[in-house]
Amino acid sequence: MELNEAIIERMKELAAERNMTIHQVIQKGGLNQATISELMSGRTKHPKVSTIQKFCNGLDLDISTFFNTAKFKK
Repeated sequence: MELNEAIIERMKELAAERNMTIHQVIQKGGLNQATISELMSGRTKHPKVSTIQKFCNGLDLDISTFFNTAKFKK
């Protein structure tokens, strides 16, 4: 699995765990819809750390928790 695919899966997983849609998370985190659309569609292969941080902010989650999963330990 490529890194961008793991990031997308993790975003979906964390949003679902909190009963939120991706749209709700990005609104709360202050992300641009176009930025997430590019990532989710695969057009962006290397998301910025600031994008992941804002996503985490929308979930009231720290970034270390985002990456604390087996997906990122390989």
